[in-house]
Amino acid sequence: MSHIAHVACPHDCPDSCLMDVTIDHGRAVSVRANADHPFTRGALCAKVNKFLDRVYAPDRLLHPVKRVGPKGPGARFEQISWDEAIATVCRRIQAAIDQHGPQSILPYSYRGNNGVYQSNGLDRRFFHTLGASTLARTICAGGLYGALAYSDVFFGFAPEGLVNSKLIIFWASNPLNTGFHVWPLVQATRRRGARVITIDPYRSRTARAGDEHVFIRPGTDAALALAMLKVIEHEGLVDEDYVRQYSLGYEAFVDRLRSLSLAELSAACGIPVEKIQDLARDYATTRPAAIRIGIGIQRSGGAAAAIRAVACLPTLTGAWREVGGGLCNFGGAMFTAQNMTAAMRPDLSPPGTREINMVRLAEHLLDPTLDPPIKVIYNYNCNPAASLPDQTSLRRGLQRPDLFTVVHDMFLTDSADYADIVLPATSPLEHDDAVLAYGGDFGSFSPQAIAPLGEAKSNAEVFQLLAAGLGITEPAVYASASQLTAESLKKQVPADAFLSQPFARTRPEPDLLPRAQGGFLTPSGKFEFWCEKLARDGLDPLPGFVPPHETLSDGPYPLNFLPRKHKDSLNSSYGHLPVMRRQENTARTLEIHPDDAAARGLQDGAEVRVFNARGAFVMPLTISTNVAPGTVATFWGWWDKLSGGKGNVNNVTSAKLTDLGGGGTFYDCRVEVEPWRGATDKTERDSGGAENGTATA
Repeated sequence: MSHIAHVACPHDCPDSCLMDVTIDHGRAVSVRANADHPFTRGALCAKVNKFLDRVYAPDRLLHPVKRVGPKGPGARFEQISWDEAIATVCRRIQAAIDQHGPQSILPYSYRGNNGVYQSNGLDRRFFHTLGASTLARTICAGGLYGALAYSDVFFGFAPEGLVNSKLIIFWASNPLNTGFHVWPLVQATRRRGARVITIDPYRSRTARAGDEHVFIRPGTDAALALAMLKVIEHEGLVDEDYVRQYSLGYEAFVDRLRSLSLAELSAACGIPVEKIQDLARDYATTRPAAIRIGIGIQRSGGAAAAIRAVACLPTLTGAWREVGGGLCNFGGAMFTAQNMTAAMRPDLSPPGTREINMVRLAEHLLDPTLDPPIKVIYNYNCNPAASLPDQTSLRRGLQRPDLFTVVHDMFLTDSADYADIVLPATSPLEHDDAVLAYGGDFGSFSPQAIAPLGEAKSNAEVFQLLAAGLGITEPAVYASASQLTAESLKKQVPADAFLSQPFARTRPEPDLLPRAQGGFLTPSGKFEFWCEKLARDGLDPLPGFVPPHETLSDGPYPLNFLPRKHKDSLNSSYGHLPVMRRQENTARTLEIHPDDAAARGLQDGAEVRVFNARGAFVMPLTISTNVAPGTVATFWGWWDKLSGGKGNVNNVTSAKLTDLGGGGTFYDCRVEVEPWRGATDKTERDSGGAENGTATA
């Protein structure tokens, strides 16, 4: 017999779609988008359409294994029992605790699974009770949260409001690849005459589908925003009434704007003064006008400053007054009825427990003075040996002979090659979980749809087995998915309804005018051009331009490098599937502007070496006008171990952090490109050498 199971997509995407999965005699045979879900609306992205390809992939890991032989590329494994696996992990954890204390244990995870119970709840309870080091999960949005720690600069109106916008600016946002359910809303308002402008250092699918694309130098978004603000103020386009009623520090901010040079800001962001003036006038005089900020703005040294500067635009123009005006960002209508503090229980962690920034993992692993040293890493829901920057240093750290590493995953990833024990994980069809959207006001309890394949076990089940093996008795660690979900829901969403229905909402209707009369999430309730908290902490209290670490610098590496998201993968998830492998000859290329190619004597289709002082990788070249002169771009997501020894794009990216929040700076990177001379080339040497596992995996 067959039936339909409602399964929420747990990927790190703002949409959190609801899938209708047909189950026939215990096997999932098809996946369709739920037509009744107000955001999914019967359409799934290119990734999730291939959901069952992952579940039933022939290379899926179905049994626990232990490594036999050296760590690193080409690592070999042999199957073991779950009893042996759990006993081994418990023994090594206990030994580390006995010798170095519980903070020598480091959980390492991100959003490969974004569910509350499996990945943001039960796991945290286990490690907090254990007393392990906590992990600052900042790699994606650290700059944003650094800015939000001081002021309300991001959350805005619900995406449904875009149908009312007359102008939409996608600023470092590419929804056609990374959250495409806003696009039907955009199309609806364009049919009524609205315009779409994309600000991006790359001519993305969204840029090509819009009305105008503005190339910007990577990492200089604050310079452009401040230039636009300067034009708006100079030309008398400020909504003085809105600013007077609903902001603080405007006079000081005007003094700052008047002190800035439009020519210098233009030179920094690489956009002509005339173009900036036109863009500022279009934005200030079109009502309602929306700005949607993407993740890309957060991946440079001045990320928090950039977000703060862009957020000034709708306040200065009073765009918040009208439906379809203001900021329309991922968190603008997120499901807020889940109390994540109650889910994670940080109160279980001993006072004074240290925090490790995930971006700086290599630095901490290689630091001989770190006290206590990291002796055990438990890695789940992420693939650091593909996704972290500065892979040369990272892989050297992961090869430490005294480091015990556990990887819990569905596949033998790049990171698994450095593990001592690899545990088979369930897919989202094979366990209970709660999934919350951060781009729409929706949440779902997603019950198990099929039995786990092979001997796969969920995150929660493994943590409970480890807790039992380590003698942990804290009841919170042994909660079921329904128990943890119910006890962490806020009162506006009844637990019985949330657990029994395919989806729930926090409020009956989306909030389309969240800042029309102020109501900013600041101490004053107003938008704070001048932020007293920043001033108290010795930081610049006014919006300004914090230059990027590298992309405005001089030196031997003259090209800005953009490692971009691919529509068919989610970071390294899906990167090994046949559909991605088939695209390697066409999509796995480095795009370079004709002028830069000619200056280096590079031919279309030739293999090139991309390098800087941190490392190198090799891939074919595509001569393209999708990048501006001085910038090169490619996709990330392909697995290093499948690259034929030609390396990972993160061999060249930097582990430097954002100005606030400790975020990753993947787009703040300079490289040079040269012809590749084949196997005798120095790529492996510059990447750390295949012999020590830092060039390939």
